[in-house]
Amino acid sequence: MDHQTPGTTAPTTGSQQSSNAPHREGRNVWVLTAYGISGLTLFGVLAYYFSQYLAN
Repeated sequence: MDHQTPGTTAPTTGSQQSSNAPHREGRNVWVLTAYGISGLTLFGVLAYYFSQYLAN
C-alpha cells in the first residue's frame, strides 16, 4: 500500500520543512563585520585617550 512510483516525492516532514526557510548564510558575515567595526571603534577611542594621557 505504501508503494510509491519513481519520481514522486514523499510527504514533507518537520526536518524537510525547515529547508524551506529563508537562506541566511550571510548573517554570520554581518555579525562579524559589526563586531569588527565595534572593536576598531573601541580601539580608536582607547588610543585617543591614551595619547591624550601621554600628551599631558
